[in-house]
Amino acid sequence: MLSSIVRPDAPKKFNKALAVNSPLAGKIVPLASVPNALFNQGMYGQGVAIEPSGYQLLAPYSGVITSFPQTGHCITLTAKNGLRFYMQLGMDSHAMMGEGFKRVAKVGKAYKTGEVLLEFDLIKMRRALHSTLSPFTVQNPQKLSSIQGHYYQAIAAQDVAMTLFV
Repeated sequence: MLSSIVRPDAPKKFNKALAVNSPLAGKIVPLASVPNALFNQGMYGQGVAIEPSGYQLLAPYSGVITSFPQTGHCITLTAKNGLRFYMQLGMDSHAMMGEGFKRVAKVGKAYKTGEVLLEFDLIKMRRALHSTLSPFTVQNPQKLSSIQGHYYQAIAAQDVAMTLFV
């Protein structure tokens, strides 16, 4: 099990704080709530999870799409500062084989905070998946000293999901 750097409050000392918007509308919860050991033990990075209530996944931070499989269930955005943000919709959503996911973004293209990357059918997800909790992680947290998760009902691209401390 990997040690988590996600904390409920800001560290006492840090050089820089980076606010990262929520990519989804919904309730933000600790990553430990995700019913999958790969996520709740930090193997896909450190961050939060979101119980979606909308139908769009928006860019949480400006960057380039570096990974977006044909199934459309997950996406990786790499920021200019080198941070890699991984977003997955629901648990075992790869098994939906792209059904209910509409790819909008293109690999290699730059996107600004708030731009639509993906649209999804939440009703289909609820019917097909055992959990729609959606992990939102930083895949290279070794660049950070701490992450503060903000746990509340969020509006996509308007509310902060986590603050990263360098």
